[in-house]
Amino acid sequence: MKKILNWIKRNKGLFIVLILTIILLIFITVIFIGLLVGGSSDPYGNRLDGIEDVKIAQEIYDGVEEELMSSGQCASAKVRLQGKNIYTTIVLNSDVSVDRAKELAGLTLDNYKEEELAFYDMSFFLKWENEEGDKVIAGNKHHTSDDIYWTKG
Repeated sequence: MKKILNWIKRNKGLFIVLILTIILLIFITVIFIGLLVGGSSDPYGNRLDGIEDVKIAQEIYDGVEEELMSSGQCASAKVRLQGKNIYTTIVLNSDVSVDRAKELAGLTLDNYKEEELAFYDMSFFLKWENEEGDKVIAGNKHHTSDDIYWTKG
């Protein structure tokens, strides 16, 4: 013990640097463990708070798909929920115009309640399959907006 105390007296500057380095390493380790290892297991964090109060029944999704298919202008339709986003993919017949396709997508909003429209974001993918290749137009509706915003197509 006497040797250690003598060494500390002779190397006060080095001893202070060593103590500060040890404290810094402990501090960095605690931050690393807290941020990277001990993080939440939920990929959405708290972004889904309140989703239990605004659940959408599977019948609504089925109704949207049936409505689109009954128009006679769709080859297929699929609606799925992921987090707070409702994705609607519509594969259209090749003779359907872009404007009519956008109108069909907009009509699907009538199937949802006001609370649901005010909580969930909507994404629409309009797809035409033909000999020249696939054509896709995407549209999005934010929960704070009443309009669907479309990509050029």
